[in-house]
Amino acid sequence: MEENFIGQVTQKAVLMHKGAFVLVREKNEDLWILPGGRLQVGEKPEAGLLREIQEELGVDAAVESIISVDTYHGGAESKTPKFFVFYRASVLPNQEISIQNEIADVALISKKEELEMYPTYPNYKAVIEQFLA
Repeated sequence: MEENFIGQVTQKAVLMHKGAFVLVREKNEDLWILPGGRLQVGEKPEAGLLREIQEELGVDAAVESIISVDTYHGGAESKTPKFFVFYRASVLPNQEISIQNEIADVALISKKEELEMYPTYPNYKAVIEQFLA
């Protein structure tokens, strides 16, 4: 019998700022991730991503296009499957990133070689490498 996907929708942005893209590291985490988060019930996808960027980085952004979609069926840390949507987005002009409550650090990456200094999840790395190609 066919089983339909039931899980969380997670939206992430390859967020451009000052000629580089943004990686964030959440508090109590070792891996670096793309900004974004889960879509809330009743929320439009782009509005949800913009809300997450504002909550994490204190900036407004413009969503430009979808780069990739992917699924993740959890490991020990999560039994809930996730459907990822990766967007290209840009911080609006004349705004500066300001680390907010859940974020410990921010990195701006402009070259593929710099990515090796920031360990991340394999699906994020694949999207970033595709974007930088």
